[in-house]
Amino acid sequence: MQKILVEEVYKLSESASLSLPEDTPLEELVERFAHDRGIRAIFLTDSRGRFSGMIRRIDLIKWIYLQLFGKTGGEKASTGEVLRLTFAKKAKDLARGDSFTMGVKPADTLETALNNMILHGEAIIPVLDKEGKILGDLRATDVLLQTLEMGNDSPKD
Repeated sequence: MQKILVEEVYKLSESASLSLPEDTPLEELVERFAHDRGIRAIFLTDSRGRFSGMIRRIDLIKWIYLQLFGKTGGEKASTGEVLRLTFAKKAKDLARGDSFTMGVKPADTLETALNNMILHGEAIIPVLDKEGKILGDLRATDVLLQTLEMGNDSPKD
């Protein structure tokens, strides 16, 4: 199997994420997602500009559901989840992941990145520099495009 690096793949298409400070009010995130249907995730940054977590549409849908109906939707939520949703005011209150667990570096292998996506159940993850600052995003669609290219480059019988 060919060794492919993240840096060879993550710039295949335009970014599908947006970066905002982790203290951004949740109402602003709702507005951003509502007005830009192409956004797949919002990456959050701390006061030093480093990746500190991400918000997906589903995270905000859960929060909105609780705001509108006074209960959680879908499967029964744990007490901790209900409290987290109830008291969330800023993006960081609903954030998932951090630079140590979710992000990948350009020099990481695609295998590492895919494993990371699978572990977190995400179809998009941040690509970070050595300081943890966001360089871009790696999407499952980028990986699929790369896989198709590799298949088209293989010798035909």
